[in-house]
Amino acid sequence: MNFLGLICLILYLWSDDEMRMYRRCSAIAALVLVSCSPDAVSLASVVQEPSLTPAQTIQVTHTEPAESVINPTVSEIPSVPDLRIHVTTTSDWTVFELVEGAVLEDVEIVSSSTSASLDQDRFLLSQSISQAEAGESVELEADLYLREDSLEEHLEFMIDRGHMGSTTVELYQYACGYASLAETFVWDGIQPSGDNVQRFSMPSDLLYTPSRNEYIVIAQLNFWYYGPGLYGGFENDLGGRITPLTPLLGETYAAGDPAVVHQQIEWAAAYGVDTFSIEWTTPRGVGCCGSMEDTLDDVFLMADNIHKVRWAIFYDFVLRLNQTSGYEQYTASLDFDQQKVHDIFVFDFRRFANKYFDHPQYLTIDGRPVIYIWATNAFVGDLEGAILDARQAVAELGFDVFIVGDEVVANAFNPNHAALFDGSSTFTFLIPGLNRNSWSDVGDAAIAVDRTFEKWRANIAGLKVIGREEYVNFQPAWAPQYNDRFFVFDRSIYVPANSKSQVIAMAEVARKHAQPVGNLEQKLIWLNTWNNWAETTTVEPTADLGPKYPSGNYQFDMLEVVREVFGSETFACGVP
Repeated sequence: MNFLGLICLILYLWSDDEMRMYRRCSAIAALVLVSCSPDAVSLASVVQEPSLTPAQTIQVTHTEPAESVINPTVSEIPSVPDLRIHVTTTSDWTVFELVEGAVLEDVEIVSSSTSASLDQDRFLLSQSISQAEAGESVELEADLYLREDSLEEHLEFMIDRGHMGSTTVELYQYACGYASLAETFVWDGIQPSGDNVQRFSMPSDLLYTPSRNEYIVIAQLNFWYYGPGLYGGFENDLGGRITPLTPLLGETYAAGDPAVVHQQIEWAAAYGVDTFSIEWTTPRGVGCCGSMEDTLDDVFLMADNIHKVRWAIFYDFVLRLNQTSGYEQYTASLDFDQQKVHDIFVFDFRRFANKYFDHPQYLTIDGRPVIYIWATNAFVGDLEGAILDARQAVAELGFDVFIVGDEVVANAFNPNHAALFDGSSTFTFLIPGLNRNSWSDVGDAAIAVDRTFEKWRANIAGLKVIGREEYVNFQPAWAPQYNDRFFVFDRSIYVPANSKSQVIAMAEVARKHAQPVGNLEQKLIWLNTWNNWAETTTVEPTADLGPKYPSGNYQFDMLEVVREVFGSETFACGVP
């Protein structure tokens, strides 16, 4: 009989029940292994590496030549764990386990010290007595999957440890696929006799109670990508690539591919993007090259996971005029004194109401469908008449529309213009009136934008929407960076992110200035954009190629910023 076997036999004779003997034997055996090894031998035969987050498990097939197509193999997002545990101990040994309230169906080790492991649903952590006396610690983090039909009202856990040091257990709920701290338990006492065991419990419904969805993050999703080639969306007129970035979905991809749309929705839901604003330019069949409305109708709204996001119209009225035969001449002036400009504007609002506003996933505020209009600060003429007529046309169809205008200007303010819109916003940090030539990076831009937002909020304070009793609401926008040097050659703009912390700073400016709106007092944040690769304002994940900064393939950094700054709660799982 070997040494460990002898220990277990002694413990068996000493213990009054088999379960207690097993825990003592396992823990002491672990301690013997650790203490006898100069390199602190792991209890596991293979050290577990940290696993990827669920949204990072997409498998992408890459080919190197720029002219070739990279087709993603989009995988399903793995099932979300029910609970994450993080155990840290300064004791010489600790056994932690779920003892009542649910049955463990599966366990995945996320990370662990070399002296921590899983054994028969029990988590074992150990170190030498000398290490414990010196105050050193070992830890283990794991995801737990519970059998659905086994869940009871309370979950009961047990800490069994040596008579020294302290053990801390953190329990995390999974909200929207992201772990957030729910409960913390500490056992640093010593039982007067026998085993040093402490039990604690938590309500099981705490695991599935989502947090309040305070920030509604709305990211512009563009459908102008058609695959490889000159008009595929990733090449300029000379056949050169328009962006320094490589999407994780492939060097080129088709926005109308159902697998692409499915994955974009999955990423949004996993990282806290509530809503996609869909750029709309022309109705189906209008324009030289087809309409993005085709992809909206036939692919996006037909996606099998559309229930996970909301969406809204991003009305690009400038391109509406430019791409519609007979209206091109009005693009430069944007003059609403022109009857044809007025009429097509009202016609489009009526179309939106008839076709989209009653879609169950359409974004609303107190039941009012939201629409964003780009470049409104450049609109002139009788815009007020057009807005009032558009509101009336929509009202006749049963809708009270909530219109957000792209109004923010740094060096001017027209209260009558701003008051035409329920919400004021801006497209990116390239706000008219700011001197972008003085910025070296997004960190500089964030400082200037912060001042501008502060001033604009003061401008609209107490300003009522024309014809309504509500006040104009401020809905800030942000972008992680800007770089169109691969797309625009004569007057290109380069304001890169030099670090993830700079992107966080820009996002925090938006969070700081967002104002609550509606009965739910939610704060709308416009993220421009999800996938405008030509201007590098994207948050959609990129491939792992080269350095991340400045203006490099940032991988999941930008989506992580969204989740870190605005929270993981989304329409699918937040409250409300």
